[in-house]
Amino acid sequence: MARDPYAALAPHYDEMGKDPAIETFYGEWQRSLVRAMARYRVRPRVLVDLACGTGNTAVPWTRRRGLRVVGVDRSEAMLRVARRKSSAVRWYCQDLTSLNIPERADVVTCHFDALNHVLREAELQRVFDSVARVLREGGLFQFDLNTRHMLRWLGGRQKLFHVGRHWYAADNAFDPATGVATFRQVWFVARGRLYRRMDVTVRERAYDDRGLRRMLRRAGLRLVKVQVQRKVAGRPGRKVYLARAVRVTRRRSGRRPRARATARPSA
Repeated sequence: MARDPYAALAPHYDEMGKDPAIETFYGEWQRSLVRAMARYRVRPRVLVDLACGTGNTAVPWTRRRGLRVVGVDRSEAMLRVARRKSSAVRWYCQDLTSLNIPERADVVTCHFDALNHVLREAELQRVFDSVARVLREGGLFQFDLNTRHMLRWLGGRQKLFHVGRHWYAADNAFDPATGVATFRQVWFVARGRLYRRMDVTVRERAYDDRGLRRMLRRAGLRLVKVQVQRKVAGRPGRKVYLARAVRVTRRRSGRRPRARATARPSA
């Protein structure tokens, strides 16, 4: 099994990520999705949250009566943190490109620009195919992405800030030829009088709306709404997408993909 890149970071992820501006995203996504469910008359029984991380986007849905919540992430370290937050969620450790869970969902979510981390179009297509296999017909798929403008705007910028006793530094670069942004991060986590340094490299790729619409359509999903969530320098920086399962998807191989060894639910 490949090394978990979040193994060292997971215990500190929530603390280092505390930011009122970021926390407002949670409520915005949830309210937007509730409105969409009312508009399309979707009465969800199962919600699957992809790339759920430490559970911040999955756990709040457990307060909705009659809704079963499933969280999926490829990092076992992040899921260990998530499990401590809620036993009401059924957690799975899986890669999104080979999703294979027994649940069928009425709603699927994927937030915090997680899909920007999928750097190849063929892999993103596999994610969309996986979502379509999980969604019931008429179900909703909500996700958000950073735009190319956002990644370009972040490129070349450096930042340094602290959260409590912890410090975080980032050096960003953007490659216009590939549309990929590279974020080289250094985390200094307080340990008594000393600090533990953790180096993290994150890459994101932007996808245009036309390409997303095409890939979703190939998977059997129809893009029904694109909403600008944040602007940067007067232009869209983050968008929220809503797609709907419109038909039973074709299976290229005629069979479901085999689950990985880590595909079992995390109790």
